[in-house]
Order: sequence, then C-alpha cells, then structure tokens
Amino acid sequence: MANSEYEYVKREFEFDRRLPASNWIVVRIDGCHFHRFSKMHAFEKPNDERALNLMNACAISMLEKFPDIVFAYGVSDEYSFVFREETEFYQRRESKILSLCVSYFTSLYGMKWKDFFPNNDLKEPAYFDGRVVCYPNMKIIRDYLAWRQVDCHINNQYNTCFWMLVKSGKTEKEAQQTLKGTFSKDKNELLLQQFQVNYNDEPAMFRKGSSVYRDKVKRKVKTDDYGNPIKRTQMAITVSNFDIIGPEFWEKHQYILREEKYRYEYVKKFDNIPRLPCSNWTVVRISACQFDQFSLIHSFDKPNDETALRLMNASASLTMEQFPDIIFGYGFSNEYSFVFQENTELYQRDERLILSSCSSYFTSFYMMKWKEYFPSKELVQPPRFEAEFLCYPKPKIVCDYLSWRQAECHNRNQYNTCFWMLVKSGESEDKANEILKDTLSKDKNELLFQRFQMNYNNEPAMFRKGSSAYHQKVGEFAEVGPNEDVARDGRDVAVAHVDMGPDFWRKHPYIFNR
Repeated sequence: MANSEYEYVKREFEFDRRLPASNWIVVRIDGCHFHRFSKMHAFEKPNDERALNLMNACAISMLEKFPDIVFAYGVSDEYSFVFREETEFYQRRESKILSLCVSYFTSLYGMKWKDFFPNNDLKEPAYFDGRVVCYPNMKIIRDYLAWRQVDCHINNQYNTCFWMLVKSGKTEKEAQQTLKGTFSKDKNELLLQQFQVNYNDEPAMFRKGSSVYRDKVKRKVKTDDYGNPIKRTQMAITVSNFDIIGPEFWEKHQYILREEKYRYEYVKKFDNIPRLPCSNWTVVRISACQFDQFSLIHSFDKPNDETALRLMNASASLTMEQFPDIIFGYGFSNEYSFVFQENTELYQRDERLILSSCSSYFTSFYMMKWKEYFPSKELVQPPRFEAEFLCYPKPKIVCDYLSWRQAECHNRNQYNTCFWMLVKSGESEDKANEILKDTLSKDKNELLFQRFQMNYNNEPAMFRKGSSAYHQKVGEFAEVGPNEDVARDGRDVAVAHVDMGPDFWRKHPYIFNR
C-alpha cells in the first residue's frame, strides 16, 4: 500500500497508544462466558483443581515467554500479569501488549487442555478478554494485588457455601436466599455447623489464589571431585498460594517489585504526544472550577447574572476569533463547548496543545474583559477553567451533543429559577430543595406560575436556551429569524439564543460545510 492514494487510511487513522513511562503495567485477562464453558465441560463445583492448575500452567508459560512479566496472580478464570516498571515491551504500545497477551494465553489454554483433562474433549474454544491498567508505584501495585486476593476470598467463601447448600438438597434460589446478607463469619459458622467443614482447612489455592513469580532457589549444577553436589542460586518460576495482602511475602521477595534506577534521559519517555483521530469533529468543553464559590465572592445575581453570561459570550467570541478552526461554540452558566472543524490541523492535532491553549486563551480573555463588564467590581479571586476533549465522527453526533448540552441548560436553569424564587420568598435552601425534589418540568412551570405569577417561557432566551456562537456568513445579518434573540460580539461572530433543532442547522448549513 506504500505511496498509493489509499495510504492515508494507515497514516491518519491508525493510532498506537503508548502507555505512560515509569508506570507498572498490569494486563488482566478474564474468561468470557466461563459459567457456560465450565458447565459444558463438567467442572467440579465450587472449584475444579484441574482447571485452576491449567490456568497456572498457562501463567507459568507466560512468564517463560515474556521475561518482562515479573509477577502474576490468578483466581478462578482470571489472571493478572504485572510487567516491570521500565519495560519497553512493544515500545509500551497498549494495543500490541494487550492483544498479544490475551492471544498467547488463549493458545496456551487450548494447547495444554489435554494435559489436565485427558478424558474430556474441548467442546468449544475457550476465549478471554483483557484490559491494561497502569499504576505509578509499588504501593498501588501491591494494593491492586491485595484487592484481587480479597476478591478471591469473598467469591470462594460464598461459592463454597452456595454449592455445599445445593449439594445438600437446596435449590440454587434457596441457597442464594440463605446466604443473602451474610457476613464472612456467618458463612464460616454455616460451613462448620451444617457441614462440619472448617473453611480455613480448604486448599490454599482455593482460598488465596495462585501467585506466579521467579524465586531464588538453589540447584545442583555439578559435583565436586568427592561426589558432593555443588549448588548455585538461580531464578526459577514458582507457583505459590501465599497471603500477598500483608507485608511478609513482599519483605521476603523484595526483588520482585523493585523500582528501577534511571538516568536523566528517562524523563523524555513521558513526552508522549496524543494526537486526535483524523476526520473527526473535535469538541473542547471548558468549565469554570469552583464556580459557586467564585460567583458568591463576586456577588453574581441569582439564578442568572446576565452580565456574567455576556462576559462568557465575549470570551468565547474572542477565542473563536483567535482560533478560526472553531466553527461553533455553545455556552451556558459556567461552561462553553467549542467545535473544531473536521480537518483542523491546529497544532498538528496535538491534544495537549489544543486543550491547554484553548483554556488558557479563554481564561485570559475572561480576565481582560472583566472590567469592561464589571467596572465597579474588583476581581477578587482569579478564575480558572478546566477543559476536556471529545471526538465525534459525524456532524449529526456533534449536533446531538450540542442538543444534550442545551437540554442540560434548560433543566438546570428551570430548577435554579424555581429554587432561588423560593429562597427569595423566605424558604430556606433545604426547604426549597425538598419542595423541588422529584418534580417534573411541568411541575416547576406550574410552581412558578401559581406561586410567583411567572411564565417561565417569558424568561430571557439566554437563560433558558444558552448562547450559540458561530461565524457569521458573509452578507448575512445578525437577525437570522423573527423569533431568534441575536446579539453581535466580536468582528464576525454572531451570538444567538435559539433552539438548536433541525431548523437551525438547515438555515446554517455552512457551519459544518466550511
């Protein structure tokens, strides 16, 4: 496909996400539909030792195949594989690591099946899914493994009780009802009193799961001239069923999760550049942080401060002038969403640069324009905005996103209008919340009309519908419809307070067709 007209599909659409440097990588593999699989192959309940040993054998082979796996922990139909902190396995490409681990484990499971089930044919292929998670330090890795072992204990204790009850004659539904709401000690008592089983005497593999790692062992390498064995310490892959929640195991095996010593150059590995997928519409949503506190400090009117909203609109207009690739903006309250054109090459689609520059420009414009909109108010606390990225492949989905934000604007504003009218009438804030609890939109409209003679639909459109900002088509006036409340902010950016339904997009097809 090299140098062909179709080569763009690889260059522009294929992405290999690199996992962050100096993080421990965990690949957790889980059996898919193993309830059905175990029933089809007549696994013993609650635990089939052969099936667990098969999983352990696959894990051992994983460590043999991939030296960068330093530890593995398995229970039932799942296994977690911990890669060393500084691994460069497949250049830390997530999709490669995940797919390879799951695929190889699946192959091992099928190949080794007959070793553990010689008289039981594989009736359907076993298959697994997986996920990759990164953890930044040893403590969190140990907490992760402790969590899996706790989960092993909880599930195994329940299953042991459940299947003992079923084997004693209860239906599965009756067994579930018997165990409902029981604690660990209750289950231990049930096993002891009804079945004379001490749970702590059950095999450790069932109760604690299996840990697979390279252990230091002494092995005979040769004999001396007198026939005495000469031993050397070597690393051998070991399976154990120890407690890994407490510190004892890790104190004895400190070499397993050792943190690496780096040269200064390692910091460059953190500089991964996440680039946005090609031919996708990018949305940057900016939201003010701790805005309730900010608005209280600066005495904004409740439920809406028109001046504060116009300041947000002015900041958005200037941001759109700064970044011509922004084709549309929508804002209400303390947030603004900016839609970038599909083929934008702003910062070569570097996610970090787009995100940081947009939030930075918006913040700067907000502060610069403050005195223009609030000449009698000092800016007591610096505003700060957080931002997030969203990518959508089609304009219709972008329109649906914008409709969602406008619906959110309506819901919040209607609630806040009712809430502050109640508070201003003498109700406490707790009482106002209680009155509005579980009310529907029509209930709020009735409350406003009956108690305050207020028609919600007569409230300013900017409050009810939010603000839509877009580049004005050449030769088009700001008044884009008889029922549209429109204002101008900036050189060529119109700010309208309209419904963003199909009619709006039909009137403005050029927005998505620039």
